[in-house]
Amino acid sequence: MEHVRWMTDPEQLSLTNPVFVAAFTGWNDAGDAASTAVRTLIETSGATALAEIDPEPFTDFATVRPHVRLDDERRRTIVWPTVGVWAASLPGTDVVLVLGPEPALRWRTFCEQLTGVADTVGAAMGLTLGALLADVPHTRPTQLIGTATDDALIDRFE
Repeated sequence: MEHVRWMTDPEQLSLTNPVFVAAFTGWNDAGDAASTAVRTLIETSGATALAEIDPEPFTDFATVRPHVRLDDERRRTIVWPTVGVWAASLPGTDVVLVLGPEPALRWRTFCEQLTGVADTVGAAMGLTLGALLADVPHTRPTQLIGTATDDALIDRFE
């Protein structure tokens, strides 16, 4: 996990079998549906910032640009597009929430960073959220698709 920058010692958290939930901005986040869902969980749950993944090896900065912010004294700060990791206790389960830009480079190494975080916090399950554009009239139900590698989950949710 050489690219994970811990902001909170995971040993200090009292998470019980947390569920790992990730959403990435980009083409697979139509209407910002997935990222808004995770962002809302972060903002409304009192989530604790746990870690960041260094964007340098994984981001095409020509596609996902950093932003410049001005503080009250008009000093400039560059805000890099970073994948953040938060931890929260929600009714029914603890969660580890991941939000940021979808990586464009070195996917295998990026996934190793995320699975390393999941292993460190003892995640019991991992979920990724996404949304794709579709020609769906507002008068018809929106199709949801789920996939799983766990036969019990597949049977439970058909």
